[in-house]
Amino acid sequence: MASWAALLINLFAAPAHAERSEQCVYERDPVTVSGEIHRQRRASASSDGWSTPRSKKETTVILKLRKPLCVMLPDDVSMTPRPRRIHEVQLLSDDKLPRSSDKLHHVEGTVVFANSTDHHQPVLLEVKQIDEGSKRTARHR
Repeated sequence: MASWAALLINLFAAPAHAERSEQCVYERDPVTVSGEIHRQRRASASSDGWSTPRSKKETTVILKLRKPLCVMLPDDVSMTPRPRRIHEVQLLSDDKLPRSSDKLHHVEGTVVFANSTDHHQPVLLEVKQIDEGSKRTARHR
């Protein structure tokens, strides 16, 4: 009898563990991710409604993730959340962020979705803490 109970526990526990390891995050979830920091520049137009549209350069800080992050993003049609593997996130912070480098940075923050075309990526990360990036990342070829 005890062996049947152990078998049933193992049967149901294994899939649950596998699902937890592949669990996706939702908007406002806290995460810690690692990756390389890069800065991207692009032209943007003034959109305050009062001034005439003019082109200006805007710099965005992007974290290229070491491992993809599974995020439940709403689809374009029904707004139903669907899992998507994200490889880059835009970093948001009031503090100065590190320069571009191939060093590995560990970033702790809160997941936020882009709500306008002003953002460069569909997923943003409100930075709570970031390390100095002392290790170099391995290049995959």
